[in-house]
Amino acid sequence: MTAFLYVQGDGTLLVQSDHPAYDAARATLLTFTELSQRLDPIHVYQMRPITLWQAASLGASARGILTFLRKHAAHPIPYALQQLVVEEMSKSGKLSLQQGGNDRIVLRGDAGFLSIAKKMPGMKRLLLESQPEGLVFNSRHRADVKRLLASNGYPVFDRVGYRVAPSIPFSWLQNTELRDYQSKAIQSFFDASREHSGVVVLPCGAGKTLVGIGILQQLQMHALILTPNETSAQQWRREFLERTDLTGEEVSMYAPDKPLTPITITTYQRVTAKTRKGERPHLTTLTSYPWGIVVYDEVHMLPAPLFRLAADLQSARRLGLTATLVREDGAEADVFSLIGSKCYEVPWKQLEQAGYLASVRCVEVRVALPPAQQAVYQQAQMREKHKIASLNPAKVDVLKQILQQHTGEGVLILGHYLDLLTAIASDLNCPLLTGQTPQDERLVWLNKFRSGEIRCLVLSRIANMAVDLPSASVAIQVSGLFGSRQEEAQRLGRLLRPKTSQGVFYSLVSENTVEERMSSHRQLYLVEQGYDYEIVASQEIAQERVIDREAVGMPE
Repeated sequence: MTAFLYVQGDGTLLVQSDHPAYDAARATLLTFTELSQRLDPIHVYQMRPITLWQAASLGASARGILTFLRKHAAHPIPYALQQLVVEEMSKSGKLSLQQGGNDRIVLRGDAGFLSIAKKMPGMKRLLLESQPEGLVFNSRHRADVKRLLASNGYPVFDRVGYRVAPSIPFSWLQNTELRDYQSKAIQSFFDASREHSGVVVLPCGAGKTLVGIGILQQLQMHALILTPNETSAQQWRREFLERTDLTGEEVSMYAPDKPLTPITITTYQRVTAKTRKGERPHLTTLTSYPWGIVVYDEVHMLPAPLFRLAADLQSARRLGLTATLVREDGAEADVFSLIGSKCYEVPWKQLEQAGYLASVRCVEVRVALPPAQQAVYQQAQMREKHKIASLNPAKVDVLKQILQQHTGEGVLILGHYLDLLTAIASDLNCPLLTGQTPQDERLVWLNKFRSGEIRCLVLSRIANMAVDLPSASVAIQVSGLFGSRQEEAQRLGRLLRPKTSQGVFYSLVSENTVEERMSSHRQLYLVEQGYDYEIVASQEIAQERVIDREAVGMPE
């Protein structure tokens, strides 16, 4: 018997995660749903319009999804659910924006959908005129129209095309070999139906940067690359110079007092920086240049002001790169409409089994609050409860016990609250890297860790973003940003570089507090990808011993 799904009419799927057929079916399930709750052994998945649109963009069909559900469901599929799947999947390709000439664009497609679109709140403000062939808009509203349609439940294909951009011919150096999935990701971007815009989803450590460079190498056009921080930006530049025949004069970090180069790299923070008058001069400079393509690295982290840049740059091709499209702010539809649909994704465990990613064991350690903190916790407001649980002083002793078990290994200590991280770094005599750490100093410590000169780093949320540390085999998360699934995935991703033995990802969670619930939510995306969280009590960790400072590679 293969039945392990219980399907509800609103798109909710209750799944028996301990069923023998579950693991084999998980990858298919994830193409059109997302995990919303864990009630082990029951996992709750949710189908939503955008998950079905993304499935359609990857070639799935309503028939295929319903056949899968009928095969594994324990009862007949509710008619309302069948309607949801058919209706949402049928929307794919039914509306398209096309060039209309004279600085105009035309929304064409299904007459019924066009009638609905015309009546949407906000559409009248954008509409120039209604013609037999479709709805006509000024081309400057290209992004606004797509965003409005998506927010009202209607995806649209963008067939308007792109402006002419300067060329920059370059080639790979002979020592660069792409993995098979990287080559597939590159080719998926150029699929005839995609119009050269879309999002590639690959795990941390899977080489998303090389995929981006490969797409740019095939396009041979001037490119703007937006990254989450300076470290990531420098890594992009280094990869270009080490992997291709481009020169340092052709690949540069953006500077307002220097000319733009064919490959210009900058950070989200730099682009969104304001003057005292509230102006964003860098945004203006970068949107006025005729880029052939804009790359949004870690697109799941795209800050709200950057959606304006994405909207202003619709005349350039767009590539989003990310380990997970999950956004806690619900802005997946903005990414879908302004950057593009998902064009390639591969499950994390599939790459692990192929040897491309390191194996990682996930351990949640439950740590009791000391009596004094318990009393304060009970009287606190909800937001304060999270902080009290996160700053649980008993976590420091458990941390030391874990470090004792991993003497000589590369260890990353990760957290959200700087007070706790500062105390830990001082106690262990380890370097602490935060957003305030100067870039030069940050690179010094990261390089020392990569070389093995030191074996422990304490990192704030900068560790969530594109930090390549292949020598790390242990990560200890002492606190997180509430229930962020993005952050959990990014932090585990620090251990996925396959240059170490099996990694261990510890999460220290205060027992019987709100942190337990938030931790369960944080883990959802990784559970989707096939990772199991082993839950242990802090008493099960080896008895506390005085930590040897030499064990973490730091001097007295």
